[in-house]
Amino acid sequence: MGGLFALSGVVELTSVTPVLALMLGLTVGIDYSLFITSRYRQFLAEGVTPEEAAGRAVGTAGSAVVFAGATVVIALAGLSVVGIPCLTVMGLAAAGIVAVAVLVTLTLLPAFLSYAGARVLPRGQRTGRRTGAGAEGFGHTWGRVVTRLRVPIPLAGVLGPGALTLPAQDLRLALPDAGTAAPAPRPARPTT
Repeated sequence: MGGLFALSGVVELTSVTPVLALMLGLTVGIDYSLFITSRYRQFLAEGVTPEEAAGRAVGTAGSAVVFAGATVVIALAGLSVVGIPCLTVMGLAAAGIVAVAVLVTLTLLPAFLSYAGARVLPRGQRTGRRTGAGAEGFGHTWGRVVTRLRVPIPLAGVLGPGALTLPAQDLRLALPDAGTAAPAPRPARPTT
């Protein structure tokens, strides 16, 4: 954000541009960080040292982070093809912040993870005992529930969002025109 505001002396930014760039940067930064942290926790649970787990997490999940980040950067930079200066600045600003988020995820996050060590694990896993939904974990339990209820769960997955779309029937999709403007005030009658 500091670099973006430093460029504001050279490039004209709308008030929306920094907010959009920040939201997208935070979104991908959190997403990619959680992806690598999840892989790090998996390696720690397997008994790997924190430094080795951080390296393996970046080595395995890092390529997916680079690919996803590059895809987002290319898509945002593609807004410049439209030829609207406002969209071009928004897209390039967001692409720059996403690129920085990817770099931070691949460099700074592994350093913090190896420094944190096993403190990123739940307390039950740090002490060697399991807590929560049994030895399998929540994912395994959820998988058994979904497989046991193989008809109601997909029905709820289709009918639930379908019911949420019912108010969209009355949605008017159009740009405002003169018909939506407030009526012009009537001229005052001359008094005699």
